[in-house]
Amino acid sequence: MRKKHKKIVEVATTAGRIMLESHAESYRVEDTVRRILQTSGLSNTEVITNTTGLYVTLDDSDPEIEGITLVRRITDRSNQLNKIYRVNNISRQLTSGQITIDEAAERLEVVDDSDYTVFSKDLATVILVVAFVVLLGGGFWDSVFSIFTGLLVAYSRILKDLFHLNDFIYGVASTLVTAFLTNVIASVVPLDISTDVIIIGGLMPLYPGTAVTNGLRDMLKGDYISGVARVADAIVIALSLAIGVAIGLYFYGEVTSWLV
Repeated sequence: MRKKHKKIVEVATTAGRIMLESHAESYRVEDTVRRILQTSGLSNTEVITNTTGLYVTLDDSDPEIEGITLVRRITDRSNQLNKIYRVNNISRQLTSGQITIDEAAERLEVVDDSDYTVFSKDLATVILVVAFVVLLGGGFWDSVFSIFTGLLVAYSRILKDLFHLNDFIYGVASTLVTAFLTNVIASVVPLDISTDVIIIGGLMPLYPGTAVTNGLRDMLKGDYISGVARVADAIVIALSLAIGVAIGLYFYGEVTSWLV
């Protein structure tokens, strides 16, 4: 019996971890994990989540049943709405009796291993940058030039992977390079280009909009610790982007004055 209960806790914890790493709201994660735990039939199911941790307990009023607690540290977070959707579907199928706990574990493993290809991520980043430049009123040549800026933003991940940068340092480094090179190349191209609009468009894929939205939703749901943590995380990242742009523009100004 304990082996079965442990399997349920492991499946529930895996589902919760995948959702948290995919930027799901805390209340949604807790609800999904709790529903999976309740398939055990035990009376005590407790789940606590925040941006960096998941705490799961399964217990019962029967003293002969030993409680089980699992803790998972959440370190990697990215926007993966498809994973959240697929985990929710698996949870519904499990709680309705359509699949067994072993089948749920296998399907969660497939979801956990799935990811967008590097090419699709880079392509989406470039398209997003161009779209925001158009949305902000950029002209034709601004839109064309923003493809280069989008590539800079997309391939700045190489810096993160190469030097194992945390989110703050990565935000500073990526926007510094983007702001500096965008201005340098725009200054030598004989075209009327709005570098401000292009740089702002380049910031959009890096801005933690999902974290802000989910943080506010968590606070409105009463999950104040998780909500404040998400908003604080978003503020730190947004601050890093602002610092990176400021340093990049400063370096560009220094280089320009030196050449003149």
